[in-house]
Amino acid sequence: MTERLKTLAEGLLRAGWRQGIRSDGTPFGFTCPAPHRYPHQWYWDSCFHAIVWRHFDPGRAREELRTLVRSMSPEGLVPHTVFWAGRARWRRAPVYATASLFGSMATAHTQTPLLAVAWELVADGDREFEREGVGPLARHYDWLESDRDPDGDGLVSILLPDESGLDDSPKYDRVYRRLAHHRPGYFWLVERHRRRGYSTHAIVERFDHHVEDVLFNVAYALSLRALHRMSGEPRFLRRAERAEAALMERCWDQRRGLFFDLATPSERQVDVSTWSSLTPLALTALPEEVRRRLAEEHVLDPRRYGAPVGIPSVSMEEPSFRPGFDRFRCWRGPSWVNTAWLLVPPLRELGYEDEAQRIVRSLADTVERRGFREYYNPLTGKGHGARDFGWSTLVVDL
Repeated sequence: MTERLKTLAEGLLRAGWRQGIRSDGTPFGFTCPAPHRYPHQWYWDSCFHAIVWRHFDPGRAREELRTLVRSMSPEGLVPHTVFWAGRARWRRAPVYATASLFGSMATAHTQTPLLAVAWELVADGDREFEREGVGPLARHYDWLESDRDPDGDGLVSILLPDESGLDDSPKYDRVYRRLAHHRPGYFWLVERHRRRGYSTHAIVERFDHHVEDVLFNVAYALSLRALHRMSGEPRFLRRAERAEAALMERCWDQRRGLFFDLATPSERQVDVSTWSSLTPLALTALPEEVRRRLAEEHVLDPRRYGAPVGIPSVSMEEPSFRPGFDRFRCWRGPSWVNTAWLLVPPLRELGYEDEAQRIVRSLADTVERRGFREYYNPLTGKGHGARDFGWSTLVVDL
């Protein structure tokens, strides 16, 4: 990777940095995912920004994560989106899952729980910073267990499709149908949850629209292991192992060699091949033969995910695969840098170094040509979505 690309990445993060004091006296410092299009703080975006910031400015990396912790509710919910510098305006407010239609300072739902993973990486062995995080992080992951695992099976649920970060993924079409993220019914889905105070138990008892999402639970298990390493508390390791065992026992499809989400009270598998199905590759405690099947039969297969640029968000064999731009459906085929960030390290760990390097090189070359775009066409490398997109700087970390 060229020094120029690193310089551009640092400049992008600095241009997106927002710092100040909210009206209630709470200090904040975070990176906008894309200043003109996404001016607020998003949960997993900030985790990714902090991971890259640590290469340039460890102080800002820590402040980014501390700001997320300051947004946490007393119960332990870390919001999907926080409006530090100003409330959501009239065009966006009805789409956000806030407690009230207007005036909320943050959403009442969460997002892919990578906070402990990011905290450990940013700490980089600094025991004082690790100890600082243990209390609030424990509260967050305890909330996920108590609020989002109503059936006590070790897997946590998402209530809205965007809680996984994969808002409009085709795997949700069969679950949410007319209430899917890219359809008009999504407004009603949010309002229905708002009227029930976003109570997981109340929603799960009455409605079928909830998912034990593979990606979300992989992030949950990875974070529990990180929290165990930072805290030394065995309960977090036990919970991580329980989540991993449940993924293996109930989400693994032996015939297809993929992991699938569980949907509705019947917990039926949603057998659509998306990159979420590949993410257990990052769980080193899973059987090696399972992880190698994910790598060889899917990630590296040129018919499925072995595309010229990055790793597609949907298998190229799926009828729903759409590699190009679609304003409202952007997780239906394009390659995102965070996908490679999660999947490339386990490829390297399993010995697929040449293949992993090809993926990284394809993204680095594409970013140099097209800029830090939100996502890319996996066949042509054309950039789409927001320009100057923060987490695409993850190519530096790769």
